[in-house]
Amino acid sequence: MDLYVYFLAAFLVLTMAYFVETQTPTVSFTTKCKFPKEHTIDNIPGAVAKLQILDGLRFSDKDDQETYTYEIGICTAANPGPKYINAGVIQHDIKNPEKTIIVGDYTKAEVMSGKNWMLLVYRGGDNYTSHCGSESRQAMIMLICDESAPQGTAKVLEENRKKTENCYYLFEISHSDLCPKPELKVYGLSVGSIIVIIFVTLFGIYLLAGFLYQRFVAGAKGLEQIPNYGFWQDFGNLQADGCNLLCRSGPPTQPKTYKGIGDNQLDEEDNENDDHLLPM
Repeated sequence: MDLYVYFLAAFLVLTMAYFVETQTPTVSFTTKCKFPKEHTIDNIPGAVAKLQILDGLRFSDKDDQETYTYEIGICTAANPGPKYINAGVIQHDIKNPEKTIIVGDYTKAEVMSGKNWMLLVYRGGDNYTSHCGSESRQAMIMLICDESAPQGTAKVLEENRKKTENCYYLFEISHSDLCPKPELKVYGLSVGSIIVIIFVTLFGIYLLAGFLYQRFVAGAKGLEQIPNYGFWQDFGNLQADGCNLLCRSGPPTQPKTYKGIGDNQLDEEDNENDDHLLPM
């Protein structure tokens, strides 16, 4: 029967170790944005993870003068039309709808990230004709946290072209999904918890197996069916003796003894007067 108990104990330990073992999940982030070699996804995993939240969304807005309408796509074509395959940001002239300009290409992207914000840059747009040294246009899209914008809102901030180079279009997109979420911590079983579970399980097996053995093999009845009944009967006394041994600081008290009246307590004078009682 001891071999059977040991086998069950080993099985329980291996089972618990299997379920408690923590494994690090493998998470991969994908996006349609293409980054240059110096800005590979492996170097910016946190930024790409946030960017994936808005991946595929489209927004639109007008400038303050209501001269142009802008379409913005997050790692997707801003307009599903066939001539805007890689266009991340498109500018439409409101007075002349046929006049459109590609501001940025989402396959030539860069990204930076902070706690509550991201900066997504699309380069490779159409070239300027008379500004900024005829360089290609680029769009800078600020992605910020806004709890009040669950659907997301877009705003055109400015077109900075009063420079000879590095001109840009600046946009702002607010979305509640960019706000940091509280981390959920998952706690596994501690070593102490595992030990307690194993102990309780083994003690239950001991009681059950011992009861069955005492009942059907030894033929015990009543309280005698409890395994090692004599030991458990004295268990309380053993605990008291151990507590007395460890916790008592003074010397053990000797029990008081009471002596009866003996001959040494009798007066000598009485002893002398008893001589006439002796047989002659």
